[in-house]
Amino acid sequence: MKRKFWALFLTAALALSVTACGNDSSAPAESGSQTEESAEAPAEEEEVQVDPMEAALENMDAVSSMEAKMIMNMDMVVSANGQEQSMESVTTMDMACFNDPLKIKMEMTIEAAGESQEMSVYGEEEDGTYMMYVYDGSSWQSQEVERTDLGEFDARDSMLSSIGDGSVYTAEGEEQIDGANAYKYSYVMTEEETKQAVLSSGALDQLSSLGIDESQIEGMLSGLGDITTYVWIDAETLYPIRYEMDMTDVMDALMVSMVEAIGEQAEGLSMNVPKMEIIMTCSNFNNVADFSVPDEAKAN
Repeated sequence: MKRKFWALFLTAALALSVTACGNDSSAPAESGSQTEESAEAPAEEEEVQVDPMEAALENMDAVSSMEAKMIMNMDMVVSANGQEQSMESVTTMDMACFNDPLKIKMEMTIEAAGESQEMSVYGEEEDGTYMMYVYDGSSWQSQEVERTDLGEFDARDSMLSSIGDGSVYTAEGEEQIDGANAYKYSYVMTEEETKQAVLSSGALDQLSSLGIDESQIEGMLSGLGDITTYVWIDAETLYPIRYEMDMTDVMDALMVSMVEAIGEQAEGLSMNVPKMEIIMTCSNFNNVADFSVPDEAKAN
């Protein structure tokens, strides 16, 4: 049972990659009509109204360096043979990236069941070649990869892919984020969009090892429900500084469906996810301290 449990848990963790969907709707800039009263204050009349979402995406696209912290909180309850076990897990990814040329650093910590596991990922572009270096807690491994592989650990790419072009997001007013005023936007990812995002992410590819075929996966992804995502844009700098997604209902439904799809092998087993949320905060735009790939990483 233990091996099946960890396989299913890994599948749930990989689901954070469904953040590659989204977008906000922004109001076009308006210019005031000239009247007798407004002629007395031309400076105010000529002020151009900026769309926060549009400006934020432009700023992110042009960013030269940035840092981000992504946190995934997931609680899971496993029942088998009359026994129940609850597990709380926190996965933290501290990311830093430079663009042109691309260079990334990611330190990940997974805390679960009273244990902690750490992992490091470095990546760099040199003369059109992309190299990735991974430390799994005991040794380094290196390999040449595609640009998209490094993009998974690139804070800038992560935020841009999460927001998309911003056109589907709805403005929700302003809130305080860490003491600063921020514009809040929301977007409801429909059930069909959620299904397609999970499929395209590849998070479920490993289910074949559990004896689950494509038709069963298709059935598992029916009735997952919607996911609401939120984005906050700093009112002063017009950079996106926070992204949130609550996947509790979707992941709980997916876990229940996966156990059912396994069939007799999972007889007496039930799995539920009472909590799963992803939060990403971004900071230090265009001001990241430089770093180098460790020598021991390149030696492998």
